[in-house]
Amino acid sequence: MNHIKRIIKKILGKKILFYYNQIKRVSINVYSHENKVISIFKSIKNIRVYNSKNKIVSLSKLFENIKINKITNKNDNFYYDIDFFKMMNTPNSVIGNLCLDYSKILNNSLEDVKKHLNNKNIEFYNTEFETINIIEKYIDKIVKLNSKNITVCTNLSNIKNNKASSFQEALQRILFFNMLLWQTNHRLNGLGRLDKILIEYYNNDIESGVLTEEMVKNLLKEFLLLLHKDYKFKSNSLLGDTGQIIELGGIDKTGKYLCNDLTYMFIELMEELKLPDPKVLVRVSKNMPRKLMEKSLECIQTGIGCPLFANDDVIIDKLINFGYDKEDAYNYGTSACWEPYIIGKSSAQNNIKSLNFMFPLNELLEKENLNKITNFEILLKTYNNYLERYVNNLISDLKKITFEQDPFLSLFIDDCIKNGKDISLGGAKYNDFGLTGVALSNVVNSLVNIKDFVFDKNKMTLIEFNEIRKNDFEKNEAFLKKLKNNGPKYGEDDDFIINLSNNIINFASSIFENKKNILGGKYKFGLSSPNYITDSKTSPASFDGRKNGEPFNVHISTDVSNGYTGLINFAGKLDYNANRFNGNVVDFFVTPNFINDNFDKFVDFLMASIKVGFFEMQMNVVSSAKLIEARKNPEKFPNLVVRVWGFSAYFNDLPDDYKDYLIERALKNESHS
Repeated sequence: MNHIKRIIKKILGKKILFYYNQIKRVSINVYSHENKVISIFKSIKNIRVYNSKNKIVSLSKLFENIKINKITNKNDNFYYDIDFFKMMNTPNSVIGNLCLDYSKILNNSLEDVKKHLNNKNIEFYNTEFETINIIEKYIDKIVKLNSKNITVCTNLSNIKNNKASSFQEALQRILFFNMLLWQTNHRLNGLGRLDKILIEYYNNDIESGVLTEEMVKNLLKEFLLLLHKDYKFKSNSLLGDTGQIIELGGIDKTGKYLCNDLTYMFIELMEELKLPDPKVLVRVSKNMPRKLMEKSLECIQTGIGCPLFANDDVIIDKLINFGYDKEDAYNYGTSACWEPYIIGKSSAQNNIKSLNFMFPLNELLEKENLNKITNFEILLKTYNNYLERYVNNLISDLKKITFEQDPFLSLFIDDCIKNGKDISLGGAKYNDFGLTGVALSNVVNSLVNIKDFVFDKNKMTLIEFNEIRKNDFEKNEAFLKKLKNNGPKYGEDDDFIINLSNNIINFASSIFENKKNILGGKYKFGLSSPNYITDSKTSPASFDGRKNGEPFNVHISTDVSNGYTGLINFAGKLDYNANRFNGNVVDFFVTPNFINDNFDKFVDFLMASIKVGFFEMQMNVVSSAKLIEARKNPEKFPNLVVRVWGFSAYFNDLPDDYKDYLIERALKNESHS
């Protein structure tokens, strides 16, 4: 994309940083069928930016100029359209990566929201009131242009003065507010617990005869397809990374597992459509019906990488202990990928930064006198010293962030209206920052190898070992192989490995403890991160046998041949207490044939794994042969879906280094199976 940046820079000069991402998204999404250079020029020509120091003026101009499209198919049940060419200039960070409480949006009109506005803060009150007026005018414009579609227009008009009263209307309202989020530059927008939110509307319409089950399925299918159609534009870092996740199922405060017809229907539709986006997460528990786990596995078996599993029996207690109200904890969802999020009540920026456990070890090796490190205890203590310095620097960097004023979000996130304070200033009920952790596995395996070869077996000094590493293991291929195969390793059910991992995790936790962020909230972190490739590119070789720039290990995973049970036992013994719950995903590959031949046993394994206590789980169900063939002949596999980070994506949409790493992991899995 460097040549594209140069083209844009010539035309826009200093505005390149602001325009670049939007132009890239639009050119890929809207003009992807055309010559790349032509698509860039068309995007530059058509994009309009609305910029004012007054946020309301910017919002007003944006919605006045958004192109309203006509519903051309009389059988369309919804209006959902995003004008990619209209945007606001947001020089500061935009709060995103969250989920609105759609249950409140369905049960309240904009008029109801106005009634809750008060005069505690006149400026805030006026801003929020004007924001509602802008939304109402936008609704009127859509309705005026689409007056022939009476149902759609009625459902949209009701947003102003009435709560939703039917299943179709509820879906339209969710689509409308989701559309507003994307249109106002919010990224990674979740959808919440839709089976729970929509079940009352479903039951009423089924019982009254307004809808049949088949009609509901058709409405939901159209709903999912509409959310999917703009996934390229909606994508954040990689195509497919949209944050559009739907949570299903879950236990209530009594321990009863709640699921319903819609829970199964959503999973069945995902299995049928085989789309990478939106995504589905199932909240699992030892109390869940086996039938639901079977249905989930049937969906995963298609290879689309979902549902992701989140273990209520582990997660909810961690949320309560951290300080979230019990009722909020039981209604948790996730941010974007996997980070637990309090729906509708939090400004939580749950992937605000990456916590790279390898960075302190690299810094130690560069700066420390290695002659003074004479045993493993000194090594670990020295590593922790560098880890503390690194974490404190991260916290200092996070204090420099300035968030964009956000009157739209402030209308719908508790307690902004109650406090008379914008979400960007800490008006929400919860204002915590979450970091995603990467390379802990590589650090643990590196420390184990140092302990083994330097301190236990005295094969070499730490300085000698470090020289081999610094030279990227050149002419040391046999030794490199030993390092990779030396055990025990991260991901194995081994007491020393588990204790070492928890030692590092708990020490990092203690550094964040009692520190407040710029919005007055707390810090939390997890052991899963999307940065296992991006962060690794600038990281030198490591003692675990990883060469310069090679990817870090993924989430909570392992390459050793102890099977899935050992990995689950390991994950169940990690310490997720205090602030250590910001996403901890067990990630592994399995071949389609393995599940086909062992379906009931695999369901047994998953149900048992819940009791063992994994935090979250995801898997890729695909063979290495298929991935290799798709790499060679992409045109033959346009719909091949894989799991990446915490989202699913078309294999062909991924950068080559991600494709290669998926193939490498699939091959390792098959060699150990």
